[in-house]
Amino acid sequence: MGMTGNYVAVDDKILQQVINQELDIPDIDPEQYPTLDIDKSWQAINFLLYGDIDEGESPLGYVVPMMVDNHIEADMEYGAFFLTASQVVDAYQHIKDISESELKGMYEFDSFVENEIYPVVEDEDADDFFSYLYENFKAIQEFYQSASEKGLGVVFYIM
Repeated sequence: MGMTGNYVAVDDKILQQVINQELDIPDIDPEQYPTLDIDKSWQAINFLLYGDIDEGESPLGYVVPMMVDNHIEADMEYGAFFLTASQVVDAYQHIKDISESELKGMYEFDSFVENEIYPVVEDEDADDFFSYLYENFKAIQEFYQSASEKGLGVVFYIM
């Protein structure tokens, strides 16, 4: 199955409840709050944007938010992180105009293999893998646009 990256866009009240450990992430109603599953692409997208797997600096560090300052103590095996509504807007402003060709210009498949970036494997087709990354990056752009317009924060978690 693997480690998948998941987003849920929430209002300030729900975000504070999650941060304060008053509400467990799995208990957030997906019918009420928008969600996004980027499958196993989370580390690869992070690497594509920064060239490293460590936490990125804001605002691009908010795209796949795994920054220590935004960590949530949650019962998630692989971690959970949050973004405030203003951080979501900041991230969206920095990714909204990144085109497929710009992203492709940042893409060096051999570097993904060399650095053992999850979930790439050595015999993977480079073009197919880029298409997979771009599809998920585009979904993040759309998700952040919607969350920005609605004034929502984001919870990101890996499961």
